[in-house]
Amino acid sequence: MTGTVMPLSRRTLMGISGLALADMLTRQAWAAPGAIAPSLDPHFAPRAKRMIFILLDGGLSQVDSYDYKPRLQEEHGQELPASIKTPKFTFAERGRIIGSPFEWKQWGENGTWASDLFPKVNAGWIDKLCFIHSLHHENEDHITAMSMLNTGVPRELRPAMGNWMIYGLGSDNGNLPGYIDLTPKDGKTFPTGFLPSIYSGAPILKPEKMGGDLKWDNLEAGFDSQRAHLDFIRSLNGGGDPLEVELRNRELAFRMQSVAPEIMDLGRESQATRDMYGIGGDHTDEFGRTLLLARRFAEAGVRYITATHSTARYGNLWDQHAGLEKGHRGNANAVDQPIAALLHDLEARGLLDDTLVLCGSEFGRTPSREIFDGQMGRHEDGRDHNPHGFTMWMCGGGTKPGHHHGATDDYGYYAVQDKVSIHDLHATILHLMGIDHEKLTYHHSGRDYRLTDVYGEVVREVLADPARGRSS
Repeated sequence: MTGTVMPLSRRTLMGISGLALADMLTRQAWAAPGAIAPSLDPHFAPRAKRMIFILLDGGLSQVDSYDYKPRLQEEHGQELPASIKTPKFTFAERGRIIGSPFEWKQWGENGTWASDLFPKVNAGWIDKLCFIHSLHHENEDHITAMSMLNTGVPRELRPAMGNWMIYGLGSDNGNLPGYIDLTPKDGKTFPTGFLPSIYSGAPILKPEKMGGDLKWDNLEAGFDSQRAHLDFIRSLNGGGDPLEVELRNRELAFRMQSVAPEIMDLGRESQATRDMYGIGGDHTDEFGRTLLLARRFAEAGVRYITATHSTARYGNLWDQHAGLEKGHRGNANAVDQPIAALLHDLEARGLLDDTLVLCGSEFGRTPSREIFDGQMGRHEDGRDHNPHGFTMWMCGGGTKPGHHHGATDDYGYYAVQDKVSIHDLHATILHLMGIDHEKLTYHHSGRDYRLTDVYGEVVREVLADPARGRSS
């Protein structure tokens, strides 16, 4: 790649046009008489202006990464004690306790126990991470757990966190969407639920091959032809002539050409920066490109960015029902260097203090083996899904560095101390962005909805005092 601005392909232009349409319709909807407009002002002084959510799709094992449980090693091969009740629903027969196959030691000045899965993140950043070890919900399968993590409900069609974020705060760049979804699973971002589609996320898809550019795809918005696209515009225009709307859309798309190609062109970055993210590396190329693009969009004023790691190259996502060591090690090798690079890059550019970075999965894993009968025979070297106690970390954006909140039991199965629900997590994130989660509402079907529904409390122990570094 080079640092020059290349002519836009028809495919890219179509994608930019789709994003421009969303931006234009947002402006029109806010200006329309009687329209429900976002506040565009925080409820109080925000700690963070933007957020990057690094989603490790499939279920990172907390007891193999950041939730150290010596008893798993000591009691490897034994039965779980009767005091640890097995959930009613499991995907496979549960076996005996399985110790972590990874090496654990204390990292950083704080002496935080962590495995060697993420050596670059641990070596440079573990004292600046804020861990929540007591997250929990009740959804055992990926679909409902992912919905719970993003929308706050497991089965209803509700807006996701990013949709709420731009509904409440808008975007800092009128030429870009407020919500960018980088490499979403299956190329699809979450639907907006009952929120108008003007608050939808803009998906950016994976490259078709290693070393390729990530790309917008207009067709992912649900249009399978130009005719369908125009019919949609007509319906939004009250059934009138769509020409004027389409022309305004193309005009905005033209203006976006001065912004979007520059952001998407990673060749504008120095070779040192590209090397830092692992671009060109066999393991790290794809996610390195993803996170470097996340930084570029964040710097350009995009409010909410998700970056999903969901490759099946080293196993079935992070979902190691079998082959735990190989699968987790391969996936970690793909993301460790890019994540460390992102944090370093944000800090070096003065962006980390007001950028909230969140990293984790939709649930964790069990402390016991899963007896898994697959196409390759019987396996007992994996872990099942565990939503009852798992870990995520945050960094920057007003979070308390080096802090560990909550705990699971001695085997890492259930959250038992200072438990944090998904609603609590959402309330805390919105608080860091300057939003009172109880006041960010949308009236639909006779009631006021919110991301946290009727639940959620801000976890104040994870908030840093900007002046003294104490909790607030």
